[in-house]
Amino acid sequence: MSSDAPSDEVRRKWLKPAIGENFSLLNDVLASSFSTALELSSGGTFNILKQLDSYDDENFLLEHKTTMSAKTTKYLVKVHNGVESEDAKIIDYQNTIMTHLNSHPSINTTVPLISDDGAPFTSHKLPVASPKHSPAPLTVRLLTYIEGTPMAYKQVTPALLFSAGEYLANVDSSLDSFSHPASERFHAWDQKNTSSLREFVKYIQTPERQQLVGSVIDAFEESVLPDASSLRQGVLQSDFNDANIIIGASDKIAGVIDFGDSVKSWRVLDCTVAMAYAMLSSYGKTGHSLAASAAFLAGFNSKYPLTPNEKKHLRTLVCCRLACSATLGAYSYSQDPANKYLLLHAEPCWRTLEMVWNQVDSDYLTSFYELAMDSKTDLCLLSVPDPTVPDHFQKLRSSTKRAFSDTKTITFVTGNKKKLEEVQKIMDNTTATITNYKLDLPELQGDPLYVSEEKCKLAVAELGTAVITEDTSLCFNALNGMPGPYIKWFLDKCGHDGLNKMLDGFPDRTAYAQTVVAYCSGPGSPVHLFDGRTKGKIVPPRGPLDFGWDPVFECSEGGPSSAGLTYAEMDKSVKNTVSHRAKAFQQLKNFLEKESS
Repeated sequence: MSSDAPSDEVRRKWLKPAIGENFSLLNDVLASSFSTALELSSGGTFNILKQLDSYDDENFLLEHKTTMSAKTTKYLVKVHNGVESEDAKIIDYQNTIMTHLNSHPSINTTVPLISDDGAPFTSHKLPVASPKHSPAPLTVRLLTYIEGTPMAYKQVTPALLFSAGEYLANVDSSLDSFSHPASERFHAWDQKNTSSLREFVKYIQTPERQQLVGSVIDAFEESVLPDASSLRQGVLQSDFNDANIIIGASDKIAGVIDFGDSVKSWRVLDCTVAMAYAMLSSYGKTGHSLAASAAFLAGFNSKYPLTPNEKKHLRTLVCCRLACSATLGAYSYSQDPANKYLLLHAEPCWRTLEMVWNQVDSDYLTSFYELAMDSKTDLCLLSVPDPTVPDHFQKLRSSTKRAFSDTKTITFVTGNKKKLEEVQKIMDNTTATITNYKLDLPELQGDPLYVSEEKCKLAVAELGTAVITEDTSLCFNALNGMPGPYIKWFLDKCGHDGLNKMLDGFPDRTAYAQTVVAYCSGPGSPVHLFDGRTKGKIVPPRGPLDFGWDPVFECSEGGPSSAGLTYAEMDKSVKNTVSHRAKAFQQLKNFLEKESS
């Protein structure tokens, strides 16, 4: 990076406003440029109360009083950095985007007041961080103020993060109809430009962290960039962090501020930027980084569903934002080495990046985020500690695992005693003892074989013993295999009669029942899959109604004792000779006998 051609990120540091506590200087600017808006000629008064947090601009809270009434109004004074101040189109862009969003009934933002010159901003020569470049012409705006508290100063909960995700989804839905020529610009904080971070990696203090950021950039270039053309584009807020989210009464989101980073880029980045910042929220810092990001993702996706390719790159893009924040923070420290606070402030970001990128299995995180985007998932299922959090109950867990560790005992993961009895009868005369244990496993999505294998791995990791898991589907041929693995929810919502009505109008009422049994002999061992299927058709319910969808599935296999009967009408001993579950478990039984011999 040559001194005669510095990047915008370098110049932002040079040209960051340096007004600080010099309120009298700012008073003069406001009095000379916003006298009409502040009603100074008719006796109005104003007072700057304090400076507010900001990254490379300076913000101030102003209180305004009129002589005609006792009404007091608060405003925000924003002094822009010198880079943005050089381009009036950028300032107009920010003003326009806020005005556009504020017209949305469920979105609240700050909006600019008009200066004495008739423009929504003014320019003055003011001090900046670099003495060599001070004073510099800086843009000053007077903006409406949103009453409330930045989320950074609130106790953040998963429910609040879910609401924040919904709010940003509304913002993005509104921005889908917004355009402005100044949105098409290069910005170092736009994760579409992650490759540009390479010139700042040298400012990172340790080789290990330099390598970490380098590997994130490599992954971005190898996996994300080839899919760039398939990622939806739009104008982004780009900086939806807890300092820019305002919380009002009853812990409801009152509005969003600061559109200084707004650009036209990949739509998914608005979500992944916010997910990264959620990891660094007060909730994320309690060892719930992944849970915090998942809660936000759940809210966003519920209102603005992501596409398969956008979902595919969530982990990498979240880490791109963490890497960007940590790397540019290291650059800031290099420019101000006396400011040790910069290093302290960046440390949580580094720890989170190291955990997500190096310590958490990528397949685990993919499944976790898929669970978050399932509308049936309760938030409490996502509120789990990070996998790297020390387990203070490890000894207790180990003793529990030892209780299951008899190699002649296989644990069937179910809390359903009737299922256990059925499986025990099928597996009778094997050398293994089948017991059961109720374990809440995530309802994964995807191919039944993949889902079964992943659930079995999770169960083995939790129990530390030989386990069996099963996943059952009821598949209608007329509906190309639906409801399939989702039959449990269809039955719950529609009932037996509703399942029949789903096929009204179709000449084909044939179906097949499927069970995929997954078996693993213990941690580190491979998972074996056994797929059992039985042909039949869907009929009005017959027989006892207390065992799932058995009353509506009429079997078409076997002899007179089974063909033409619903599962519910069959004697259990007969059912165990033809059922999908029996077939899958018979395969498992044969496997175990062969393995034993």
